[in-house]
Amino acid sequence: MTLPLKPIKNAIVNGFRKTKTKCQKRMIKIRKRIQGSSDVEPLFPRNNFVRGSQIKTQKMDESNTALTSTLNVLRAALIILIPDYSECEDLSDLNGVNADGDKMEEMLTAHDFTVEIKRNVVDIEQVVKDFCKKYRKAETLHLHFSGHGVDNATVEIDPNRYIMNKLGKTFAAISPAGDSMVGSHGDLYAVHDLTYELMENKPDKVVVTLDCCRNSRGCNKEFVRLKHKRKMSASRQQNLAVIYGTSDLHTASDSNTFTQQLYKVYQKEGLALPLLEIVRKINKSWKDCGIKQICKDDIVEVGENWKNYMWPSGKNLEDKANINKACNGLKEIDETVETGTSDLDMKALLMQMNERISKLEDENKMLKSKIEVTDIGQTMKGKLNEMSKMPAKVRKMSFRIAQNAF
Repeated sequence: MTLPLKPIKNAIVNGFRKTKTKCQKRMIKIRKRIQGSSDVEPLFPRNNFVRGSQIKTQKMDESNTALTSTLNVLRAALIILIPDYSECEDLSDLNGVNADGDKMEEMLTAHDFTVEIKRNVVDIEQVVKDFCKKYRKAETLHLHFSGHGVDNATVEIDPNRYIMNKLGKTFAAISPAGDSMVGSHGDLYAVHDLTYELMENKPDKVVVTLDCCRNSRGCNKEFVRLKHKRKMSASRQQNLAVIYGTSDLHTASDSNTFTQQLYKVYQKEGLALPLLEIVRKINKSWKDCGIKQICKDDIVEVGENWKNYMWPSGKNLEDKANINKACNGLKEIDETVETGTSDLDMKALLMQMNERISKLEDENKMLKSKIEVTDIGQTMKGKLNEMSKMPAKVRKMSFRIAQNAF
């Protein structure tokens, strides 16, 4: 027996119409609720006795305000300090970590860094992720870690991937081995993962300073599963500089730390020094003090990408050279005045000073004129882009108005 098709078709059409009508009524309620209509009941009534939803909303609001407040930060730094390892049986507490944090904070804040300090961190990975999310639009990032570290931590292998040879099976590792930072409860966070996380938002420059050991503890608890298995692009590697406080498989001193020596060299060099010379100058300072510890760096140099970079100011090396030249000139003038000079010599010195001042004023005028030209060029370019989208008649009129304006 065959059923008639017309009743079935009508049933389907009517059901669709009813569903469509219900959806339309629901959409009207939603629109009225968004517009703030008071005669419509809320779609999801709030239960005042349930704390979970309120707490969740409050946390979301706080995180949103924090994110919006840091959108304009161009230079951000995260300092992770872990002096307390009382939860780890095989690790001792570190007495010099807090002093390292104070010195690093002083150096970074003096050069317009927005600094965040996290102490006794259990989950380093989460702290780094939150920092990168918060300062996702920053152009320059600096991360400093003072605490325990290990190298050659045990990695997970893939039992299904191996090569047979005369010696037996050679298994392929799921992730490569590498240096790792140790959290306050003994959890390891690989430097490999750290660099990927910091470069995720594609900042212009990233500097990492690791003041921790790099030796292997030989403990069964050492296990790192590296999460980032993708290759880092060459362009990103060029913007990353990692400075290790000690060499491979060596321990780091807790009394004469890398950060203390960096601070010493930083003050000696006039509160800024070339990034590529940090390792050389610190190792020289350690050698002069009789300390048998050396630091190393991992920096990819392409052309002059790091050649003139000054740390932590981020300025060009040539700018510092010009400032030092001007300061030396003023010192020479001061020394000649102190030694005692005749009136003719004083007149000559004043003439030299006036010439230097006039040169500086001329250079300043030239710079201002260049800035004005670039500003006019940018505004003109924006106008032309806007006019290119207009109709032909309107475009001609706008072009005449722009000519009269400029």
